[in-house]
Amino acid sequence: MKPVTRLSGDDSAVREVGAAAVKALGADPQAASALFSRLWKLHLRRARFVTSATAQPVSSSAAPPERESGALYRTVWGVLLGIGLVAALVQAVMLGPADRRNSFMDPSTALAVALVAGVIAIPALLIVLVLRVPDHKSARTGETLAVLVGLICGGILVFRLVVGGSDDRGFDPQDLVAWLPMTAVSVLLIIGIAVRSDLVRRRSVGPAPAGSAGAQTDSVREMRREAEWAASSTRQDATAKTDWLARLDQLGERGVDADSVAQARTMTPAAWLTWLAYDGEIDIAGVIPRP
Repeated sequence: MKPVTRLSGDDSAVREVGAAAVKALGADPQAASALFSRLWKLHLRRARFVTSATAQPVSSSAAPPERESGALYRTVWGVLLGIGLVAALVQAVMLGPADRRNSFMDPSTALAVALVAGVIAIPALLIVLVLRVPDHKSARTGETLAVLVGLICGGILVFRLVVGGSDDRGFDPQDLVAWLPMTAVSVLLIIGIAVRSDLVRRRSVGPAPAGSAGAQTDSVREMRREAEWAASSTRQDATAKTDWLARLDQLGERGVDADSVAQARTMTPAAWLTWLAYDGEIDIAGVIPRP
């Protein structure tokens, strides 16, 4: 495609030359009317594109700037999260259903390990929940790990609530008095971390753009092709060219911007009106007749 032609001069001068171009095309009213109709459609489409491209999204202007966290803070947050989740997992699996992995451990030892793990898990998870999530990458990792560990811990908690101590592990119902509330607190803290991490991750994604970059590029190319066609749609014979140059001489004598007049001499009236309409920001009302 040919490069876009930028018209010289201020808006007033460009519009005055445009008015002269409209008069120059008056010799063929039918062709001029068809051209003006195309140019108005092009102008309105181009104006919408320019407006959408320059407008600032309300959500992005109203959203507070993201705070960046240093490497040390991310490390501390990650270590605390890891300690809390591992401790919560140990707290839960120590009282999990009977299988080959825990059949060798007596109930008192399993309960003691679970309670110690719970004492470690609850403060660590509480601190992580209170602290700010460092960034969207940490949020994504934290959410994934919290969901996985939370499902395991929650499943074991529900299992113990249902069966109590009446399984092959040999736990006494009194043994669960301290473990059940501690594990429930750990699960709630894990849920809180997962929810908060999810919110941070979603905020970092932001709203989806109104249109894809590919679609916008195709739209620009289509408008450019339309403009190039319109600019070359009319032919100038010797008489029409003489009339056009005479009108430009009159504009020059009236003090219209010399650069605008000089550029117009190298273009046809249709080409000038086309790139005037293509600009998208210059008001063409009162210059190009609206069909």
